[in-house]
Amino acid sequence: MNHLVLFTLILILISCLTVPLTADTLSGQGDYLSLCLSFREAVVDTLTDIDEQAAALSLRLADPDIRDEDIRPLLESLIDANPSVDSVALVSPDGRITHISPNSYESLTGTEVSSRLPRDDQIRPYISSKPAYTLPTGLNQTDNPGRDLVWPVRTIQGIGSLVIHIHDTNFGYMVAKKAGLNPDVFAVLMDNDGNVLWCSDYDELNSVPPENVLTEFPTFREVKDLVRYAWTGRTVYDVWNSTGIVRTGAWSAALVYDQVYRVFVAG
Repeated sequence: MNHLVLFTLILILISCLTVPLTADTLSGQGDYLSLCLSFREAVVDTLTDIDEQAAALSLRLADPDIRDEDIRPLLESLIDANPSVDSVALVSPDGRITHISPNSYESLTGTEVSSRLPRDDQIRPYISSKPAYTLPTGLNQTDNPGRDLVWPVRTIQGIGSLVIHIHDTNFGYMVAKKAGLNPDVFAVLMDNDGNVLWCSDYDELNSVPPENVLTEFPTFREVKDLVRYAWTGRTVYDVWNSTGIVRTGAWSAALVYDQVYRVFVAG
């Protein structure tokens, strides 16, 4: 049997264990289904809150009479209101950072970032998985993976950008808390490519069966691949760790601007 046929059979097996997640499936099902939908709603609500604050901030920054000393406090106010946001930068129409918060990032002032901010996208807000700037030398750059919410700022000099960096791990933690997820559930937040942005238990996430072991149910490794290709669903899978449990899980997805966020919850 060649690899393509084997892979096809595996997908068929997994699909047999999977059904779409709809409002009708909630009747008589466990809390993990409602928690999954609450998780998705928390993702959308949190991003919507940040987006609305960014829109208001963009209008204030576009005021031709705004004083230079008033800009940084405005940027700081957005960080203070959103624990998942770890930095905010104002970029001039010529593509240079003119103001940034917090103060620990001040060395980035004057940095040219136009190559990371596509000109075609300057007229509309968008979310980018490729940050417009990296942390200054000496800070732990690998500790701040995330994505940027970019809002256009229309000034008399041209169209600049408000760049809001949303820390993936902090964002996942905050939306999980907002959704009311408890320690008994296993939860994962992923992007559209299946990259894990946040997980409640990384030991469980990375658990795999021993070599050459046939499993009655798929493991989360196979489930994660399936989540990438189906907008919603639920399934049963094995957890290969010291507890040796079988979980029932559900997933769903949300589109915010041009970014897809996928949530998975299992009980």
